[in-house]
Amino acid sequence: MRKGILLAAAAAAVLTGCAETTDPGMRVVEVRPEVPSSLLSCQPAPEPPPPESGTQRDVARFVLDLAEAGADCRGKLGAVRGLLAEDADE
Repeated sequence: MRKGILLAAAAAAVLTGCAETTDPGMRVVEVRPEVPSSLLSCQPAPEPPPPESGTQRDVARFVLDLAEAGADCRGKLGAVRGLLAEDADE
């Protein structure tokens, strides 16, 4: 009988070591960062000039417009990344 009580007490001591303790004064609150809607869409990619009637000038404009659209998206993605990084620091 005594052996059973000691075994039960030892088992209870081991099991309470696994129990999670929480501070009743502390709450975990998940806050999602606010991302402005202006950062959630990119400039549209330009339409390429038609191959049969496009000139070198048309192709050059297309390439510049395409680069501008890409820079717009990379800039907005960088801003969103910055917002998320600021949120992680808090």
